[in-house]
Amino acid sequence: ETVILSAPRMSDEILSYARSRNVSKIVIGKPGRPLWKRLLLGSIVDALVRGSGDIDIYVISGDRETEPTRRPRARPRPIGWPPYGLAVGSVVAATAVAWAMVPRFELSNVIMVYLLAVVAVSMRTPRGASVLASILSVVAFDFFFVPPYFTFAVADSQYLLTFAAMLVVALVVSGLTVRVRGQAEAAADRERRTSAVYAMSRELAGTRGIQQLLDVSLRHLAEVFGGRIVLLLPDATGGLEPRASMLAPFYLDQNDKAVAQWAFDHRQMAGAGTDNLPGAQMLFVPLMASRGTVGVLGMRLGQARVLDTPEQRHLLETFASQIALAIERGLLAEEAQAAHVRAEAERLRNALLSSVSHDLRTPLASITGGVSSLLESGDSLDAETQRELLRTVHEEAERLNRLVQNLLEMTRLESGAVQVRKDWHSIEELVGAALGRFNRRLGQRPIVTRIPADLPLVALDPVLIEQVLVNLLDNALKYTPPESPIEIAARVDGDGVTVEVADRGPGLPPGEERRVFDKFYRGRAVADRGVGLGLAICQGIVEAHGGRIWAENRPGGGVTFRFTLAGKDPPPRMPPVDE
Repeated sequence: ETVILSAPRMSDEILSYARSRNVSKIVIGKPGRPLWKRLLLGSIVDALVRGSGDIDIYVISGDRETEPTRRPRARPRPIGWPPYGLAVGSVVAATAVAWAMVPRFELSNVIMVYLLAVVAVSMRTPRGASVLASILSVVAFDFFFVPPYFTFAVADSQYLLTFAAMLVVALVVSGLTVRVRGQAEAAADRERRTSAVYAMSRELAGTRGIQQLLDVSLRHLAEVFGGRIVLLLPDATGGLEPRASMLAPFYLDQNDKAVAQWAFDHRQMAGAGTDNLPGAQMLFVPLMASRGTVGVLGMRLGQARVLDTPEQRHLLETFASQIALAIERGLLAEEAQAAHVRAEAERLRNALLSSVSHDLRTPLASITGGVSSLLESGDSLDAETQRELLRTVHEEAERLNRLVQNLLEMTRLESGAVQVRKDWHSIEELVGAALGRFNRRLGQRPIVTRIPADLPLVALDPVLIEQVLVNLLDNALKYTPPESPIEIAARVDGDGVTVEVADRGPGLPPGEERRVFDKFYRGRAVADRGVGLGLAICQGIVEAHGGRIWAENRPGGGVTFRFTLAGKDPPPRMPPVDE
């Protein structure tokens, strides 16, 4: 676990954090400052030892025989002279103001002017310029306002104490001001880093799909760090391949590929700027999640000093952690989707096998039984019994044919192989053709048809719409008693025609009016009544015609199936008959 602490006195912050986490030992490196700096500015090691209390402090030194890895750095920044010029100018301006104040104010008020100048400089410049302003303020005060004037000599030795106090106060004020400004800048940097991480995390949370997640991550990385960035994910063989990059395609030489693979396998940062394989041109950061390493982030930074500070490196590690979690979430979503598809396919396969096996066995058993009776006892059976057996064989063969036809029709609908060949036809003729297929099954069952004589012709595929009517009639025959009536109606509805088939059966359970059109759905009222494809085929055919189909329970029991067929264009006129 890596924690970044920030405070005016780091020793106090480290000890406070250690006590809050019940730390009993602190290991710290030996200070590398010269002795005079330690005596003048102090040492964090000395401060830790003084305030450690019951916490053990271990001071260690590095291995001097091993040359430390030299990270690529930019050239040293040139000294910025403008802050020092501002310090000199501020002291000059303060001297001018103090010169105007001398006739009316005492020297103690003049000192306040110089302190204000020191504060103003400290708010805008680094520590060196503020120290220079403090020293110049004392020098200017001595030269211009302490007798003898315009010389550094002092007539009254008491002014030496004034100079010392003025210098100490100026240095303390400037130091405090610089420290407060540094804390404000550090807080602004933390806010910037937090905002960057939050912006990326929020966008990643609303993104679906691995490639989309990688593109979002790449964009945020480029905005914060710049340079050339690539995200590598493992392929089926375990090797890394670029999946998102600033350049398409992104080329990695063999050395960089080997370093990236090392970072992936060992779960450690490697490459430029690290202690692991520093000869590489790029920096590689493993993307580690709860289930292991999910990828590698590769960076060739445009600014050599962009990762010099611990804060920037911690920000990079945070980005890598968030990206890894997002990728893992995307992989889990893909696995869940694949598992759902497999489970659904298995469920459909089992439902199909269960339904088809039963519905194939039933007619085949009837056909086999009838044929066996004719073969074994045909000579002893009278003509009426033989005809009855043949009718049973014929009906079961028709039932078997409808089952196979439904399976083939469903396959054609799902594959998009069904071609709707529309022509102008009469609904009444199609209803009559559909009823003709059920002459024997209808028996004495009442059939009520309400089709207006002036019902216009409709543009449709007669074979497919007849199949819809056949499936709806077959459904009504399955789920209603033999003496229950079946009603068939058609009417003009807006720009089209609505056809309905109604019965007086048990109806549908509430809330399942839409589910009846799902594949392999079978009603609960009567068991073992088909595969459950008939209504799904009806829906596919009607929607292929640009219409819709739905079911409604009837008051008093039963269900009505309605479907619409568009008929915006008028039917063609019949040419006159020549007499």
